[in-house]
Amino acid sequence: MHIKLRVVALTVTSSFFVAACGGGGSGSNTTPPATGPTNAQRAAAATATANNNARCSSGVLGSYYWEIGDKSGALVSGTVGGGRVTGDTVMNLASGSKWPFAAYAIQKYGDLSANVPFLNFTSGYSNFDNSLCSATQTVAQCNNGAINAAEAAAKTFHYQGGHMQQFAVNRGLGTLTIDALAAEVNGYIGNDVGIAYVQAQPAGGARASSRSYAVFLRKLLADSSNPLQLGALLGSHAVCTQPSATCNASPDTAAALPENFHYSLGHWVEDDPTYTPSSNFAFSSAGSFGFYPWVDSDRKLYGIVAREDHTATSGGAGYASLLCGRLIRLAWKTGTPQ
Repeated sequence: MHIKLRVVALTVTSSFFVAACGGGGSGSNTTPPATGPTNAQRAAAATATANNNARCSSGVLGSYYWEIGDKSGALVSGTVGGGRVTGDTVMNLASGSKWPFAAYAIQKYGDLSANVPFLNFTSGYSNFDNSLCSATQTVAQCNNGAINAAEAAAKTFHYQGGHMQQFAVNRGLGTLTIDALAAEVNGYIGNDVGIAYVQAQPAGGARASSRSYAVFLRKLLADSSNPLQLGALLGSHAVCTQPSATCNASPDTAAALPENFHYSLGHWVEDDPTYTPSSNFAFSSAGSFGFYPWVDSDRKLYGIVAREDHTATSGGAGYASLLCGRLIRLAWKTGTPQ
């Protein structure tokens, strides 16, 4: 196990979008404010959760690397399952690709009125088959889907890569190969992020290590020294994702994700109080192979559970990583093993 610890003061709030603050008077009779766990206690709790909680076991997740950090870097990290996956292991991100591409789109174009349907997956382009894409195809050659006119008219949420594929073609990126797409995206979110692509599909074809993806996540934090515009927009333009009488969403999402999350600009909003206390709400973009990156709702912390599972039963690999990752996050915030 590898643990990195820095002593930093953190503020944990219980509101989703608004950080609470308070003050106290001075004087000998004033009760000092309660203090939270130390970073050493938080690190110990997070590590114990990763090592001991059944949802985080190597029997469930296999070998993986995990990390929690703030604007300055990793606060604690570790490996589970023999250390075969480290922070430097490059892996396929699957849907972890969506978050950086949304950041790129906003950074370059900024015109949210035109971009929103393609970034919160309500554009109607929901017939894309990523399995038909190859490493030698361009973005346009990989764009094999067609618009679903009924979904487009109804602004139906449908979790599918075709929205971003069509957006890229619409924006003149159709001729880009995997290397050219990487250069284009990194040119706007930062070459220090170092995203690469194995297929020219913005929503699912990226590869990166945890260390490089963490650079991207730090740029989304509230006090980032090198911010991306998407950071201030996390959770905005969010739509419901579970079909019901009051939610216009495709049933495909319900089969893949049992929780009542919302979906924002290339990322999930983990805000279902049935499963998660509001103090542990987060933004995230879990991938189908198990890569799970998150930023907490206060935009003070980021985290990653990094693994790659291509087994026949790994359809829920991203959700399994989420179930573990949010427990590690809660352990850090409370200083109590989960």
